[in-house]
Amino acid sequence: MIEKEAPIKIYNETLGAKGARGRLVRISSEGFYEVIIESGGRDYTSLLPINSTVILAAEPEEQVATLEVER
Repeated sequence: MIEKEAPIKIYNETLGAKGARGRLVRISSEGFYEVIIESGGRDYTSLLPINSTVILAAEPEEQVATLEVER
């Protein structure tokens, strides 16, 4: 789960964001992500519609070793 204020990557076609760096501020009940997005070395607050925006954690999850099961 992505926590509040977590660093994220933002993908939004309308905004032209293809992996833009930012921080998640909140998820509104009105259907928007409130984010702080970095652009041109500055931070901007934006409301992005959930239905046309993908957010990913900026860092990948830690890999957990899996067990091979012989069949």
